[in-house]
Amino acid sequence: MIPEAAAWLIYFVPLTAAGVIAVFLRNRPLDAGRLMIGAIGVSWLLALWALNSVLSGDHPGESIGYDPHHWVTIGTALDVSFGINIDGLTGVMLVVVTSVALLVQIYSTGYMHGDGGYYRYFAYMGLFCSSMLGLVLASSLLQLFIFWELVGVSSYLLIGFWFDRPSAAAAAKKAFIVTRFGDFGFMLGIIFIWTQTGEFDIATLNANAKELSAGVLAGFSLGLFAGAVGKSAQFPLHVWLPDAMEGPTPVSALIHAATMVAAGVYLIARFFPAFEAAPPYVHTIVAYTGAITALMAATIGLVATDVKRVLAYSTISQLGYMVMALGLGGYVAAIFHLFTHAFFKALLFLGSGSVNHATGTFDMRLMGGLRSHMPITFWTFVIGSLSLAGVFPLAGFWSKDEILITALDNDPVLFVVGVSVAFMTALYMFRAIILTFLGAYKGGESSAHGDGGHHSLHESPLSMVAPLVILAVPAIAIGWVNLGGGFGHLLEGALPEALRHGHHEASSLVIVVSTVAALAGIASAFAIYYARMPAPEVIRARLAPLHMLAERKYFMDIIAEDILVRGVLYRGFCRVSELFDTYVVDFAVNMVGRVTRIASEVARRSTMGQQQAYSSLLLAGVIGAVVMLFALTGNLMER
Repeated sequence: MIPEAAAWLIYFVPLTAAGVIAVFLRNRPLDAGRLMIGAIGVSWLLALWALNSVLSGDHPGESIGYDPHHWVTIGTALDVSFGINIDGLTGVMLVVVTSVALLVQIYSTGYMHGDGGYYRYFAYMGLFCSSMLGLVLASSLLQLFIFWELVGVSSYLLIGFWFDRPSAAAAAKKAFIVTRFGDFGFMLGIIFIWTQTGEFDIATLNANAKELSAGVLAGFSLGLFAGAVGKSAQFPLHVWLPDAMEGPTPVSALIHAATMVAAGVYLIARFFPAFEAAPPYVHTIVAYTGAITALMAATIGLVATDVKRVLAYSTISQLGYMVMALGLGGYVAAIFHLFTHAFFKALLFLGSGSVNHATGTFDMRLMGGLRSHMPITFWTFVIGSLSLAGVFPLAGFWSKDEILITALDNDPVLFVVGVSVAFMTALYMFRAIILTFLGAYKGGESSAHGDGGHHSLHESPLSMVAPLVILAVPAIAIGWVNLGGGFGHLLEGALPEALRHGHHEASSLVIVVSTVAALAGIASAFAIYYARMPAPEVIRARLAPLHMLAERKYFMDIIAEDILVRGVLYRGFCRVSELFDTYVVDFAVNMVGRVTRIASEVARRSTMGQQQAYSSLLLAGVIGAVVMLFALTGNLMER
């Protein structure tokens, strides 16, 4: 079994490396990159050790018992302990985070080569990875919230890494502010459950969830869900994620495909016993929020022209899939899809970075014809797209079908939504492949400036294509780990005995329907964008209102930025606050100043600077005092 000290090192090694880079390696960028790769590599090996320890126990998946460490005690009201928890869910998440992070660091050495902020990039990456690992390992709700906020801070730094670009700076602020709304709900949930139970320990809260009242469970669960909505980009707080693509592409691959956005799904899964014990309407809210998010994001992905934004909306859609599954009680299905999605989505994001490295753009309208120039990128991108589309026997097929089986068993309406999303996923991914890799090359970024286009298209360097090839392997085969139900058994080891349902049998109906949906999506993409039967312009004209709605992102950015922020907050609330400050606060302060000035003026005039006047006033005061004393002591009042 992995000792507790080694388990703590999973978190501390990348954090220490980030500190060393920030202090000592500012002028040695290549060493900074190597140090971070080595640090993440150590964490990866320790994560494998932790997973093996969970697997080799008497009861696979159950928590390894580490005693918590007291942090602060205030009387009898507050006792906060911090510690680490390693069980089946934690072990899987540790391997996902460190595996993808390690490959992303290697890829970054090529992608970020020559960038002026090279050392700073790897320091930020180390801070982010350690924050995410600390979140996964936390045994206390308060401890988890601290790392939750650190993930938000480090994400802000990475999204706005190129801070000299106004779009990147704006995207970083947008991500930080929008997710704060969800985090505020999360914080209220933490305060609420502590006032009701006096407890922060996650295991204790889950174990005693059934003993809490329906109202307490509903308030706590919805508070947690608010945090998940923000971090995992669920409707209506999804608007930050597409703009976050302004950061470097490896950042998109790590944070916004495999780790940070998965934190919300992990949070719900971590407190799955509490969610299961909550009233049914909580489950409905969670499931339908996920379904709406999945459907809406998929439709926007159909019309997006930036390949990274297509992948961003795909991420939002797949996260909606996972949240929908959790709302329906599909704990294993959701985490299984999170597990497979991390690898093939990271592959796709890194593939888009490879394309950008060659063409200088992410705009698919300026690409085309890259297949012959970039064969490794092309074939790995196809593998990632097939896996995302859920084509047999790739990884995405197995996890997507688990979710669809859960939906069919619990809510046929959501099953239809899931199948529709599967069709659209295949359609927009192969639309991206056709526009990017097939046909004739359209000149890349230079074509927008009329200089005749690039003439030196080539495959990306080994440091970039090697991670693509490595990620292609789990994109194909990682879904096979649950063929016998062993992966699900490992995950369910983290749950109470009553919530362990065992392996779900495959449904021939779901297999047929999902496969037909995926193949129909691929065929539709080739018919429309390759054979042009019908041409995309014809479809756009016939579905003009729907196309406009999706292209404008259902006006969510306009509602959020123009109406709510610039309208309600700036012109409304801020204007009222300004008037209150001017006519109430400033008036009160100014009146105090005026009264003080008048009083001082009166006092000033009583000070004439003449000795005779002072003596006369003193004598008059003495006479007045004597008369008053005589009147009071001589009984003159009674006479």
